[in-house]
Amino acid sequence: MYETDWNNIDLNSPCERDLSILDAYSFDTLLLEISCNLPDINQDTVRDQFYQELRNKVESAKAVFEANVQNIVTQAIEERSDY
Repeated sequence: MYETDWNNIDLNSPCERDLSILDAYSFDTLLLEISCNLPDINQDTVRDQFYQELRNKVESAKAVFEANVQNIVTQAIEERSDY
């Protein structure tokens, strides 16, 4: 079974190149999180849940980006020189 190495994305692989850096976040997912995580449901707790999850996703995306920034720069330079 193939597992993605998020610390070393292969930018020559069409599958890995097409991976999302920032994970999607749907209303369905938010509602499930609310149902599972919030004993008290109101605008403040829902807002807090949303923003906390958004921060988590952004931090995860930043970590993946930072782990791959040199690969991204190298690939971008290589692709530009191909033109």
